[in-house]
Amino acid sequence: MTKIILIFIFIISTISFSQVKPKVSLVGGDEAPQLKPQIQSTLETVLLQMNRLQKGTGDITSLKKYFSENALQTFEQFVVQNKAYTARKEYSPSMIQRKIPAQIPLNPPLGKGEYYYDVRSITVKVNLGETEASDNQSLVFTFSQNGIIVSVRAILPNYDYQNVLQNGTSAIDTAMRLKILDFLEQFRMAYNTKNNEFLEKVYSDDALILVGTVLKEKENGDFASYSKLSQSKLKMVQKTKQDYLSDLKNKAFKNNSFIAVRFDSIKILQHEKNPELYGISCWQEWKSSNYTDRGFLFLMMDFHNIEEPIIHVRAWQPKAFEEDDSFVSIYDFDVVGMK
Repeated sequence: MTKIILIFIFIISTISFSQVKPKVSLVGGDEAPQLKPQIQSTLETVLLQMNRLQKGTGDITSLKKYFSENALQTFEQFVVQNKAYTARKEYSPSMIQRKIPAQIPLNPPLGKGEYYYDVRSITVKVNLGETEASDNQSLVFTFSQNGIIVSVRAILPNYDYQNVLQNGTSAIDTAMRLKILDFLEQFRMAYNTKNNEFLEKVYSDDALILVGTVLKEKENGDFASYSKLSQSKLKMVQKTKQDYLSDLKNKAFKNNSFIAVRFDSIKILQHEKNPELYGISCWQEWKSSNYTDRGFLFLMMDFHNIEEPIIHVRAWQPKAFEEDDSFVSIYDFDVVGMK
């Protein structure tokens, strides 16, 4: 009898907990005294609506005035697909002001003004299905100076985040690293939300993907050619972009209710001769209901268009190459045709 009562109390507590309007008290943000309370109020409204959506009583259209179109789509996908709801009644996340250097041109997505604001570490609960991972997922909400949410992302480990920024060699390089970290958080979120459209956009149409190493070509000619990589380093499964994304969509995404992807030990290296090129390396952990692995992920990315970066190289290795105990890096490729 005691066990039945305890289970009943737990269920009632969980149901009522997910229907409570959370309280948000931002830490920081004092440089924007008028915007800070607006952001707090917006987040409280958004999180309450998230709880209602999880229960099937919410209305996503009521949130249109708080989001950009793309950010609302990402938020809706995350909540609906993962049945997300608030993990606590009160939140005290950090509000971080970020300045965009004039040298970095931006399209309208962030709104007018040179500042925007990250609200980091909003922890929510998700339905993992049969995936063995933590059901706590931490989100980042980015606000424009106008108080509109322009991005929703899955947070990276805080240690990696700060460490990567500290290695910036200039104000521009540091700002670029911030954009790259933003991208990685969006990239991770794309797997959580099964966002085929985002992945289709970031890989070039001519991408050659090696599950271990990836090389892509631009439409107007060769982008990169193999340089230091010996033939022994290329003995991996090669896929086209279409094959790779088709496998994701029709196998990984279709057969798993939730895919938990984690990046850690992140390193970012700017190309010496082509400053718009960056090499991004990290350890990737993948957990789903029918497959789990951990390996070394490398991306070579082109940031000529800061708002629409392109992945030219994707490399994944379960372990280092046996010949020299190395991993793929940005200088394993001769870059040609850069303008």
